[in-house]
Amino acid sequence: MSSEVTQALLKALEAGNYNAAPSSLVQGGALQIEDLASVMQVVTFEEKSIKLQKGMKTESCKSTLAQFDRQLSYGIFGGTATQEGAVGVEEDSQFVRIVVPMAFYSHVRRVTVVANMIQTIDGQKAEDRAAADAAKKLSADIEFDLFRGKSDFSNAGVFDGNMAAYPSLPNLLGLDAQIRMSDTERNTTDLMFAEYGSNESVVVSVGGTLTQDAIEDAHVKSIMQHGEAETLYVDPKVLSAYNKISFGKERIVLAGSPQDATAADLKRQWVSGGTVSVEASRFLSGKTGPAAARAVGPAAPSISLGTAGGTSALTAGTYIYLATSVNELGESPLSASGSQAAAAGDQVSVTITPAAGAVRYFNVYRTNAGAPAATAKFIGRVANSGAATTVFTDLGNKKPGFVTGFLLQKDTMTMKELAPYSRMKLAVTDLSLPEAHFRFCTLAVLQPRKNVLLDNLVGSF
Repeated sequence: MSSEVTQALLKALEAGNYNAAPSSLVQGGALQIEDLASVMQVVTFEEKSIKLQKGMKTESCKSTLAQFDRQLSYGIFGGTATQEGAVGVEEDSQFVRIVVPMAFYSHVRRVTVVANMIQTIDGQKAEDRAAADAAKKLSADIEFDLFRGKSDFSNAGVFDGNMAAYPSLPNLLGLDAQIRMSDTERNTTDLMFAEYGSNESVVVSVGGTLTQDAIEDAHVKSIMQHGEAETLYVDPKVLSAYNKISFGKERIVLAGSPQDATAADLKRQWVSGGTVSVEASRFLSGKTGPAAARAVGPAAPSISLGTAGGTSALTAGTYIYLATSVNELGESPLSASGSQAAAAGDQVSVTITPAAGAVRYFNVYRTNAGAPAATAKFIGRVANSGAATTVFTDLGNKKPGFVTGFLLQKDTMTMKELAPYSRMKLAVTDLSLPEAHFRFCTLAVLQPRKNVLLDNLVGSF
């Protein structure tokens, strides 16, 4: 008997006969060896994507209310020059006490006893991998909320950070909301220079691609508030569009010798008061659609549309709108779409009727004029009125899928932390090991008006 026949017989005795494809068998066929690299291939964000938290000071806080004092003036500006022998008027510095509630971030992960026993492809125990993933999930939620927590709520069509327009939500109040609302809050403003422009807005309305002019204007707004904001965070697409201003057909020439490269890698811009660094953050990307729906989440609402005369940035054309319902458990699928023809300058009202169940607010999506429904992107949100219907007013001041840029001076803010990332084992009722993963923290923006928002940015490939 030849060696080839012997080997075939041995294989047959070991493997036996199958009446189905090996891929359909539990654990596969006997002769099929699993060959996997000992590295988990991660396609979502990683630790290097978390930027704002790493650059921000964190302080311990032993209270569910973080508090700090803010000084608004040394007295009323001017008036200390007097006639000889006079003592002048009595002055008082002005202070306010600011209170920021703690936000509680937590979720549960569960691994089975069996999963903890088996040998994994990367040698990491199942519960350790679950803990590492939990820490990243919490970091991502907090990073997102540090920028955008409770942002983008419409106040009769205006996005001015009005607290009355916010629903009751458990997440922290982010930079967007705190900077935006500082435009109208006396307890955030330098009162001594109010007559010289310290009461002007710290929001730059760009309404398109990021430009050198917009960065210069934003930096000057920070200086007008006695600030030195130096880092601008934007979406990668916005940074890419900004970088394209350097593109040229000629090769780069250094010391009289042309190089084999063109264009540039723009990460800094010199401005009148110094230098601004521009960084991309995936956590600032424009919202293009609803979040993945959870089975326990809210149901989709229904909408009806109408127009009213007034002043808006909408151009003449037909727009398609959709909406979703949102609560603490997530976002619903999209509603059925509705289309509305509008004249230039018209305001469009989106009347939203929620389905049964608890709804905190509604997200609204819109197309550009004449575009198909599939291109609709997020333009804002509105708190549930508690009545049978809620109205979202579209003034055209947000482009579909808009991005907000953040020009920040990081020593003007701090994270107050009641509990750092922690794990707590929960009761075991079956052969699985549940653990709670949590972090209790909040954002205290000590001097919000030294930071500037660049509003309504867009970027594209």
